[in-house]
Amino acid sequence: MPSAVLSANAVGVAAGVSKNWVYRAINIGVLSEPCFAADVVVLRVYRVLSQFAWPDRPKQRSVKLKPDTWLLAALNAVRDAATDERTTPETTLYVLGTAVHIANSRLERARLEASTPEGTDPSALDAQVAVRLPIGRWIDELPSVIAKTPKHAPRRGVTRRPASS
Repeated sequence: MPSAVLSANAVGVAAGVSKNWVYRAINIGVLSEPCFAADVVVLRVYRVLSQFAWPDRPKQRSVKLKPDTWLLAALNAVRDAATDERTTPETTLYVLGTAVHIANSRLERARLEASTPEGTDPSALDAQVAVRLPIGRWIDELPSVIAKTPKHAPRRGVTRRPASS
């Protein structure tokens, strides 16, 4: 995985999100500058999960909240997966209101999602709401995504001068 140092703007472009999401993540401590390649996937996951409200815990829109523990656990799991040698394109992040699971293969996913063959024991995900994200694919795509990402932020306030007549 690339270890390039990226600007906040480059991370937003590579993640496919607006600059507002990048600076919101920086303001609450989810990202810090300078940014690195793994932050592209962290930002994607943050964008999805920060809007999620668990059925038993409604979000209050009028209050500016710090990231919940479940969200920070998920983002840290993504950072760990980005550098873990066991991570494959099959790696999947499962986020629950009380836990985070990473499955690196189809077999590990099946173990998480299915009960025992006899059906006598529940699976880790039974009767729970879970968000499942394909972080392995996103991590696998990082080198090509970063290679296509502009390295410099666009210049602000530059206007063309009218041609003199």
